[in-house]
Order: sequence, then structure tokens, then C-alpha cells
Amino acid sequence: MKNEKMEALMQIAQKNFIEELNVRVEKMEKLLTLCEDKCNEHDTQNILNFFHMMNGTAATLGLSHLACIGEKWETKLRNLIEQGIGLDMVTLKDIYAEIIEIKHKIGYLRENKTVKTHVSLKKGYTNISDRGKVLLVDDDITILKLLENALTTEGYTVYICDDSASAFDLVAVTGPDVIILDIMMPEIDGYELLERIKKRPEYSDIHVIFLSSVDSINDKIKGLRLGADDYITKPFIIDEVVVRIETILRMSNKYRKKLFKDDLTGAYSRYYFNQRIAEEIERYKRNGTIFSIVFIDIDHYKVINDKYGHHVGDFVLKELTSCFIKNIRKCDSFYRYGGEEFVILLPDTLELTSYTVVDRLRKELAQSPISVGGIDINITFSAGVAQVKDKDITVEQLISNADRAMYQAKKFGRNRVVIYDDETTVRDFKKTLLLVDDENTILKFLGYRLSDIGYNIVMAKDGKSAIELTEKVYPDVIILDLILPDMDGLEVCKRIKNKDAVYSTKVIILSKRKEKEDIVEGLYAGADDYLTKPFSMIELEARIKRMLND
Repeated sequence: MKNEKMEALMQIAQKNFIEELNVRVEKMEKLLTLCEDKCNEHDTQNILNFFHMMNGTAATLGLSHLACIGEKWETKLRNLIEQGIGLDMVTLKDIYAEIIEIKHKIGYLRENKTVKTHVSLKKGYTNISDRGKVLLVDDDITILKLLENALTTEGYTVYICDDSASAFDLVAVTGPDVIILDIMMPEIDGYELLERIKKRPEYSDIHVIFLSSVDSINDKIKGLRLGADDYITKPFIIDEVVVRIETILRMSNKYRKKLFKDDLTGAYSRYYFNQRIAEEIERYKRNGTIFSIVFIDIDHYKVINDKYGHHVGDFVLKELTSCFIKNIRKCDSFYRYGGEEFVILLPDTLELTSYTVVDRLRKELAQSPISVGGIDINITFSAGVAQVKDKDITVEQLISNADRAMYQAKKFGRNRVVIYDDETTVRDFKKTLLLVDDENTILKFLGYRLSDIGYNIVMAKDGKSAIELTEKVYPDVIILDLILPDMDGLEVCKRIKNKDAVYSTKVIILSKRKEKEDIVEGLYAGADDYLTKPFSMIELEARIKRMLND
């Protein structure tokens, strides 16, 4: 991972950690006040967990002063517990004094802005699909967010869980390739969770890495004997975690196949496409051997999924893949880029020839319904063609050109192929964001910040206007508040998601409602993501990028 990217992730994590630590310190103050002259076993464990969290996380984030405090008290409390000695009044007063010291340190960090908050993940941010799925299980939210951002940037699909009791059920839902697991967690510890996983034959291909502050030799041996593939101690270096995951996966036959083939459709993977297009560009720079690429997106695919079910949607993807593979040359290659998006790489082929081939297949597919389960489904797609013409062009620029041409085909009404033209296609191709909020301050702030980094911004202060605007501007992403003057944001989300014309639009709810029930309700209404106020602008930008796959 590049140094700038690492620095950006660390600064975001530091900020999140300071805020989280501030909340936990307040809870510790209340707990110690209630304890008075002695603590019961449960309260003692809570105090130990607090210093354990601070020790591992602060050290990982380079906050050495806080890490030293955490390490000192974690060691002292463990010794007392092992000796069966309770926390007396003198010890409790010492702990309280340390809590006040931590509180002062947090105030200093905030006041002097030691933790930077203005760093953006824009540069170098990529998200390559099919790299693998990782489930992170840790009760430390800061560590979860840090690893989630780092691994997502490296191209993994990441799931997070801060509740060890529900982690086992989440394994069945997500089907991860790798689980990164903390040992010390409330309710169910990492050892017990690992034992449960290893008892299930269907999970035999899942790799488990322990990531823990517990660093004794005996604990490491125990973890490896129980079936863990690796053991990383906190504090850790992000690059080390990334490399260890990659190393473990590369030894897996399942992963080696996944690197090159899409499991569902049989098309080549996006990972392999990135390798091949880089090779073709290098060949063009050396020998002037031209080539073209074609971006393909199935029209109204979400409608098919919603109306007939995902099993039918999957069948459509397979049939489309089969159709193209049968009708392109052996030297051409067909890739699943992500979701319902595909790419064709055509060596030694001019853009006009590529257009002719793909447009012929488009017409044939549109006239030949796909039959599944006794149902005939008409399928169309939109496509964009781009030819390499400039020896200074980068992989990213060529992909962007084809993507822009495909987006233009969508704008023209779908079911067509468009050739990229530098003079006619580039205009108005910035991604469009619709901001929906009745607070002027929020609208102006978001509008200024997001337009400054290159997005087209459209604003609405009520639900009715937002719904009307979606079919006029076809936004790529909608950032939606739940509390609006004329109708609830959930209703707005449902109505937008039911419109065929904007089925591909992503919705991010940005709301003060932060209860789990509200978040679940928002996702059920069709939202693609949910972020609570007050929010981090850096996090919002990263989430938008992930939605757009920038």
C-alpha cells in the first residue's frame, strides 16, 4: 500500500479512535463513581477490557502515550485477577486519576488538531472486484473501520461484525474466504468461535487469522492448534495484514481460480482484465499494435432481479456471457467487470469493427428472449467502445473512455452502442449527485465540497422535488436525509427505488437517526448505505467512491 494511502487511512482511524475513546472514557468515569470502594467481577472485567482496547488500538495508530497507559494498566489488572485480588479503594482512585489523564490527553489532541481530518482517499483509490471476501470480527470499532477501509482499497469485499455472539451466523450469510478474528471479546471469545467454525465441514475452505493483543507463545500455539492459519499481534502494521491475507489466499486453489474466472458466469475476472489490458497497452506503446475495449451494461437489470428473483437474474448473466463467448474470436476475451457490467478486450481491432461486432450481438439478443422457468425475458444492453489512440494514455484513461461512452448510451435511451469521441462524449460526463436535505447549511457545505472534487451537484429541499428531479437528471448517487418537510425520507427512498428509469441510482441515507432499527428500516426501504450525523466528510467521500466504483 502506498505511503500516502497508508497515511490517509491512519489519520482517519486516529480521528475515529479519539471520538470513540472519548465516549468510553465517560462511561469509565460513571462506572468508577458507582464502584466507590470496590468492584464486582463484571465491573473489573469491563475496566480491563477498556485498557486492553486502548493498549492494542492506540499502539497500532501510533498514539504512544495512550498506548503506554493502556499497557501499564492492562498488565497490572491481569496480575491482580490472576492472583484473585479484587480492586480496592486505593487502586480504584489510581485508575480514576488515570482516566482523568486520558481525558486531558483527548482534549489536547482535539484542541491542537494533532489528528488530521482533511486527508482524502481520492488518489490511488481502487476497488477491484473478485479479490476475495473478508469478515472482520472485533469489538473495537476503530480497528474494524481501519481494516475495512484498507482492505476495501486493496480490492476485497469486506464485512464487519463487532458482536461475537452473532458472528457465527454472519459466516453463513457472507461466505467469507478469510475471517480476521480478535481473541478477547465479550460473550464468545475468538477461540470458541474458531472451534465452532472448524466443526462445520462446509467451512473447511475458510481461512482464519487471529488479530489480538494477546501475544504470549502459549496463546499463539493454542490458536494455531485450533486451526488458525496465522496469528498477528496488536499493534500491527496494515501492510502486514494485507500481505498475510494475500499470502494465505494464494496458497488456495479456490482463490487461484477466482483470480482468473468469475464463479457465476464463467467469464474472466476483473482482476485478470486489469492484467491483460495493462499488457495490451504496453504492447501498443512498443509496437503500435492497436486494440479496442467495449464496456457492456445490462439495461434495467435490477428490475429483472426484483420482478423475477435473483436466480433468474443470475441465469440472465450466464446467458449473456455464453452468447458473447460463442460469438467473439478466440483472440478476444470477455470479462465480468462487476454486477451486471462486462468488458470485451479485442486485440488488433479498430473501434468501428468492434462497434459492428457488438451492435450485431445487441440486435440479436434484443430479438431473442431468454427463456427461464417458463418465462420469456427480453434482454437489452448498452455499450461503449474505446480504441487506444495515444501512446501516453493510461489504463485508467482508456477504461474511463469506454465507461463514458457506455454511460452516454444509457443517456440516449439504452439498448445501443456508442463509440467514444473525445469531442462529443466527454461533455457532461461527471457523475451527478442529488443532495436532499432541508438544512441549508448542510446542503451548501456538501454542495461546495463535492462539486470541488469533480461531481455535478443537484439539490432538493423536500421529497417531492427530489422524486421529480431523479427522472430529469438521472443522478448516479442520492444523498438523502430522513427528516424532510413534506414526506419521510424512507418513503422518498422507496418511491425512487421503484422507478425503472433510475433503477441503478445508489442511495446513501445521511441522518441523525442512529438506532439500529432506523438503520435496518432504511436498508429495507432500498438504501444502499447509511451514515449517521454528525459525519466524517472523508468517510462520506469514500463511501460515494465505493458506490460509484471510482
